[in-house]
Amino acid sequence: MKVVLFIILATLSATATPFELEKGSRVVLVGNGLGSRMIQFSSFETLLHLQHPEKNLFIRNMCDEGNTPGFRPHSARSNPWAFPGAEKFHPPLSKAKDRWGSGHTGTGSMPTPDEWLTQLKPDIIIAFFGYNESFQGQAGLENFKAELRAWIKHTKSQNTMLVPILNRLDHFDPIANCGTRES
Repeated sequence: MKVVLFIILATLSATATPFELEKGSRVVLVGNGLGSRMIQFSSFETLLHLQHPEKNLFIRNMCDEGNTPGFRPHSARSNPWAFPGAEKFHPPLSKAKDRWGSGHTGTGSMPTPDEWLTQLKPDIIIAFFGYNESFQGQAGLENFKAELRAWIKHTKSQNTMLVPILNRLDHFDPIANCGTRES
């Protein structure tokens, strides 16, 4: 399985290499709120289908608010960590049992992030990480970079070939009026 990873952060490279969608490409979105909002306002998926109607694309959005490359809490999982060792990037969260503080860790019936990717068999992973982490400012930047690198390394080790290239989007902006007024 060939996996192409797209990491959408605050700024994308101006020299990004365009990618080609193959017929039947399987695209999976992972990340936090930016990607999650696309579930309710599916313009991104719609545009992909409209621009490539002959490709018969499969698109699955696995994003959820609050997710980071390593922390993906879900009440039906017994473990909120996306990969082994991810808890070291969020020490306060590693002691929490759930987001409500009740101590319940879930039944473990929901597939883990790795199990989802195994089931979905993506050709392309589009990752939306960085916005939540930006609130930690410059002080949190190195931790975020390390967490992101660890997630990429882990994903590459899951019997996949990860090719880190970026698409033509130099800036991904879901807010219609962003940048229309001068500061």
